[in-house]
Amino acid sequence: MVNNFCRLLSKVSIVFIGMIIILPILFGFLGFFLPSFNYLPTLGKGELNLNYFYISMNIPGIYKSILLSIFTGLVSTALALFFSQVILLYFFKTKFYNYLKIIISPLIALPHITMAIGLIFLLSPSGLLLRSVSPWLTGFDRPPNSYLFPDEYGFFLILGLILKEIPFLILVSLSALREFSSSKFFDMGKSLQHSSFSTWFILIFPIIYKKIRLVIFIIIAFSSSVVDMSLLLAPSTPSTLSVRILQIFQSSDMDSFFIASNLSLIQLFIIIILLIVWIFFEKIIKSKFFYIFFIKITSFKSEFLKITILCFNIILFLLSFMGIICSILWGFSENWYFPNFFPNDLNIENFLNFYYQNKSLILISIFIPLMVSLLSISLIILWVELLDYLNITKTQFEWIIFTPLFIPQISFLIGIQSFMIFFNFSSFLIPLIFVQLFYVIPYCFIILAPAMREVKSDYIKVASSLGKNRIVRLFKIKIPLVLPSLMTSFAIGMIVSFALYVPVYFIGAGRVTTLTVEALNLALSGSKEDLGIATFFQILFPTLLLFTVAFINRKTVKWKI
Repeated sequence: MVNNFCRLLSKVSIVFIGMIIILPILFGFLGFFLPSFNYLPTLGKGELNLNYFYISMNIPGIYKSILLSIFTGLVSTALALFFSQVILLYFFKTKFYNYLKIIISPLIALPHITMAIGLIFLLSPSGLLLRSVSPWLTGFDRPPNSYLFPDEYGFFLILGLILKEIPFLILVSLSALREFSSSKFFDMGKSLQHSSFSTWFILIFPIIYKKIRLVIFIIIAFSSSVVDMSLLLAPSTPSTLSVRILQIFQSSDMDSFFIASNLSLIQLFIIIILLIVWIFFEKIIKSKFFYIFFIKITSFKSEFLKITILCFNIILFLLSFMGIICSILWGFSENWYFPNFFPNDLNIENFLNFYYQNKSLILISIFIPLMVSLLSISLIILWVELLDYLNITKTQFEWIIFTPLFIPQISFLIGIQSFMIFFNFSSFLIPLIFVQLFYVIPYCFIILAPAMREVKSDYIKVASSLGKNRIVRLFKIKIPLVLPSLMTSFAIGMIVSFALYVPVYFIGAGRVTTLTVEALNLALSGSKEDLGIATFFQILFPTLLLFTVAFINRKTVKWKI
């Protein structure tokens, strides 16, 4: 009787957790889908029609914005994937291969907006790059009025996305490489007289790609709809579609909400089209014709090609770290005038003043990721344990967890806002934490859920034979065994939450703000010194967190599971 009741309670709990995830996603989708067709009774719109499609498509420059979003999304993803694999190829089977994860860790920890700010400090008309060649080469003794940055084609946005996505792709590829005998495949290709390039991209990369395909799709969706990086790096005449949606949404006109919802639906269609196009290219690459073509172009051993690609990788690596260093220098600088390469003075007072003036902002920026990450891990553990109790190894509905990552953030959150009209929240903190869960849970799930499911059943059977109940087995056996994965999942969850801009902007509604939002505001209108300090904190907290977790994991006894 008791056992039947427990099983019933477990099934109800699974359904409840599923509804917590599914219903907000459904409401978020309907929240921008229905207004797109002029339907939102709360605002007096009750007649379905296509009027706003006509209005949206006649906005000046809207087609250029759509093409810019498509171009930057596809190109940045393709190049990031290519260069991540080239970097892995150069490091593979070298003494530095085991340290690659440590090298890229600081770059993984950085929010996207921090990378964008670093590029601004580096590539802007008064940036460090132009300072390094002025005035002795350029003749500039003051910042020029016209410069390459920003460009009208979105190349700097593509660069920013590449720099941010390469470390992440390297990380997931490293995990994929550990799941099969990659060294044997590489040695086999070399024994058949293939070049390193052809060996990697014909034998090893296809296996990696199958394991990281979902991640690639997520990157495509994100890159084509990113808001924060686009605000800083994309052209403004016109900008990407996501920025246009934000600008229209901010308008005081009542129709602006419906136009923004309509454009959000178009943004979702664009992502679907991009995924279809990507799948089409997958089929082309798998064809016999492409295979023969690739073998021919990579069979020759070109030292010039190797050196060129290596230099390009080094440049990308230097741009990433120089942007970070430049951001930190601006935070501690005083009287850093163009064209001086180094600040005249370094002053810590600006740092202390910013800290004391924004102490509550810093604390809330840590508190929200902490709560979001803890809740995400708790829900994942509960979900996996309930399925295990019911002898369900995996459910076919788990793909729903990743749905928010494929819906443009700005589209989903406009939908959530229209849903929140029905409620009168006195606090914006709880809704913000709840909404952030949808973006954090997928990343935590990828790391933690497989680790928990891979725990050997022998350990559980032994503990069960000794009379240990399920709760004791969870906390005494499973969690200690998966502690490294749990800690990594916790860190990634906090980093993802810390970096989120659009959810805080929409759900926080100006009542709750974070360092990420403040950094973007400063980048658009504030002083470089304050921006540098805000960027420093954005670098400091995620990096310290990641290295702390790495240290704990190294000290933790690693059980073979």
